[in-house]
Amino acid sequence: MDYSHHDEHILVCVNHGESGIRLIRRGLKLALKLEAPLTIMVFGSLPHDDEHDKIVGMPLFKKISHHYGADLIMVKSESYRVKKVIANKAKEIKATQIIIGQMVESVWRRFLGNTTLDSLLKDLPHADVRVVPKHHHEDDTNYEHGINAFLHGREDGTYNLAFHHDTTVTHEGVFYKHIHTDFNNGRFVYYEEKDIYEVRVLKGHVPHLENIAEGVTSGEGG
Repeated sequence: MDYSHHDEHILVCVNHGESGIRLIRRGLKLALKLEAPLTIMVFGSLPHDDEHDKIVGMPLFKKISHHYGADLIMVKSESYRVKKVIANKAKEIKATQIIIGQMVESVWRRFLGNTTLDSLLKDLPHADVRVVPKHHHEDDTNYEHGINAFLHGREDGTYNLAFHHDTTVTHEGVFYKHIHTDFNNGRFVYYEEKDIYEVRVLKGHVPHLENIAEGVTSGEGG
């Protein structure tokens, strides 16, 4: 779809270590609803040149951005400059909707004593800035930071969680381990067939791919 003459442009800002899939899900739903272009900006904090591929969820971000024709940008920035970087990119692409998470918000508040939201609203009076709260039905504090992971298909139609890639890999995504367990219990997030899926993992095993997440494209035509 040609978005070149569209009045709306969605900018999603994801901080390294944050559950960026939820922010991107929100941005995708909005972009699909408005038929607007989408830009995903990922803030990194790793010191190495290959940090792009170490960011948790980056393979998913790449797959989603490729499918939807979104721009995916990797940014290295000190915490105190986050607001300036967001504002500059928003002005450059003429963003009308800016989506940030609570991690970006809390970092900015800690450094300067006010919120990214208030500051961005002052700098970008023509943009709508949205802070996406933590998941409404499952508190993210119950889960460890995500780690890039894979599902390996079994002959019985179930799946095993693993952290290595080989010829039996069927799904690539991010695993969030529940903090109150010694086993690999939690949820696995992946992207497939125009939707973002979250499935439950029980002791490193996924019995079936039942999506427990709100769909991106539900209600959309096609």
